[in-house]
Amino acid sequence: MPAQVPSVRPATSPARAAAGGFDPRERLTPRRLTFAMWDQAFLLRHGPGGSFADWDRVLDETLARGYNTVRLDPMPQWLDLTQPDKVLHWPDPASPFLPWDWNTAVTATAGRWLIEFMEKLLARPALHYTLSAWWFGLTPGHPLMGPPVLRTPANHLEGAEMWAVMLREWKRRFGFERLVYVDLANEVPYFFPGFLERLKKEHGLDWGATGAFTPAQAQAIAAELNPALALLRREFPELRFTISIHGDLRWLDVPLELDCLDVHFYADADPRWSDRTRFGELMPHLFKRNDWHAEFSDRCRRTAGAIAPMLRQRQRAKLAQFARWADERGAPLTTTEAWSTWYYFDSPDLDWGWLLEWAEWSVDDARDAGMWGWTPHNYLQPHFANWRDVDWHRRLTDCFLRG
Repeated sequence: MPAQVPSVRPATSPARAAAGGFDPRERLTPRRLTFAMWDQAFLLRHGPGGSFADWDRVLDETLARGYNTVRLDPMPQWLDLTQPDKVLHWPDPASPFLPWDWNTAVTATAGRWLIEFMEKLLARPALHYTLSAWWFGLTPGHPLMGPPVLRTPANHLEGAEMWAVMLREWKRRFGFERLVYVDLANEVPYFFPGFLERLKKEHGLDWGATGAFTPAQAQAIAAELNPALALLRREFPELRFTISIHGDLRWLDVPLELDCLDVHFYADADPRWSDRTRFGELMPHLFKRNDWHAEFSDRCRRTAGAIAPMLRQRQRAKLAQFARWADERGAPLTTTEAWSTWYYFDSPDLDWGWLLEWAEWSVDDARDAGMWGWTPHNYLQPHFANWRDVDWHRRLTDCFLRG
């Protein structure tokens, strides 16, 4: 899984770019987005006993908590909507502490499941959605493998071609009503197969290093992504397209053409957080073992007690810089997963108190940054205990939607 980079960049003014009082959000629908990230789980945890077994219940619960937009991975590497009754098999990932994705073996007509789910979603006029590809199953030996892929894209342009195939059939079956945007690739460059390796081999860019991109490296990243986005814009002018990224300030030097800016802001990009919590050292054990939970929880709690205001201050400064970039590039700022730590789990040894406190701060911070879309944390799926606290979610979503 990706380890974020503690990037630095010369500070820009924290003030938003002057726009003469113009706010694009007032001309968008919805005017504010409250996000729930459902990745592949909404399909692959739909089987008997799964947390998404009852879609009607989960969709109604989502609206009851004040969320108006769900983020879905329709898995364009696996699903062909022209053959929805094809039986596909995903093996058990054998990762008992995996918070998202799928957590058991799945054999299903997943294309038919997707059609059924979308019909239920579209029957609820207040609910919108985004599509985001995680591109699992393309790297041999990866724990999240699945059925044979339809195609292995060599680059993001070929990934865009795969998206185009899916979106043509999507338009025929569902139309594009309430599709807010399409995320070509989740958290570039981490999940798209081979991209990290190509950047290092062809451009000398070791993403895990902390140095700034050279102008040539920034141009190379743009040259990989912009043609893919342009291909989709030409065929589907009625849709919005983006990529999602970590809150790495080096992106501010990459000349991307995005219709909105989905940035995932996390504390583990701050060395003061990762040193204290040992998050980077513990990452290899995330999904297989829980004997590290008590230590990690204790370290997180003590770290938050010591420097939470400092961590929040630094995160707010990042927000301000990305907000300015979003204004300058004409790409309203959103986040679909964010804030404290990208990994947590419902465990008797993991205290959620500090994490939920951080989520509550995020509402004011997102409003101050003029964000179009916001989420309180990474765990807005029905198998997390916090999902059951309806009042907590409603209080936060109501606050953001009033902004």
